[in-house]
Amino acid sequence: MNGHTGIQTQLVDAVQITDAAFFESPIIFMEPVPKSAVKMQSNNLLSNAVWQVSGDRPSFGYTDREAQRIREYVINRGGFIYMPTHGNTELAMQPALRVLRQILPEYHLSTIPQDHEIYNSFYELNGPLRFPVRKIGSTVLHHGPYSQLQGVFIDDRLAVLVDTEAMIHVMDGAVQKPFFGHYQDRNKILDEFAPAAARQLVNIVIYAVTHGNISDYSNYIPADALADGDIDNAPKTAPAAADQL
Repeated sequence: MNGHTGIQTQLVDAVQITDAAFFESPIIFMEPVPKSAVKMQSNNLLSNAVWQVSGDRPSFGYTDREAQRIREYVINRGGFIYMPTHGNTELAMQPALRVLRQILPEYHLSTIPQDHEIYNSFYELNGPLRFPVRKIGSTVLHHGPYSQLQGVFIDDRLAVLVDTEAMIHVMDGAVQKPFFGHYQDRNKILDEFAPAAARQLVNIVIYAVTHGNISDYSNYIPADALADGDIDNAPKTAPAAADQL
């Protein structure tokens, strides 16, 4: 983002919903955890999952205060939520749908139009990336039939994106190389798709910081568009402080 787009961003650690920084982040990465995963006590990454039962927290959901703050962030502050799933099968979508029913019950999940701005906010993708099914042994990158990305629109603004391709995990896996030994060849799948996933994610982040009321980049114009003479006015000077992601 910082090296190619001219937008200065900063990736921060996990932000608590009750923190002041929650309302200062133009995009929040939120991954719903399925019930079966919460029961895996050996996975330390899930030990503090919001769906885990502890204290006054409800099972598989947010407290009323948390839900209200998420609603405030998305509806009134213009925040953007990126929510990855592992495919668009009914089973894969259940955690995301459960969260959306709790925090945004009056809004519906719908298909993002092929010509939506999010597909061309920086890179000219002309629609969602379509990762073909690739399988090496028992490893499958994508599960379920693929159609288009889905999201929640609030007053014509895309406010929640449900990424059935889990592009952020493709990039993360390409960096961390999670497979080893006899299975290390499976890392090739992630290496192959990572550049395409990165382009789509750059578009998503740019859309998030140029819409809503949190970021100062509402008048951002990609430099390459200026060079091509596609627009008449130069972009505003970038803010001194980086936006948080």
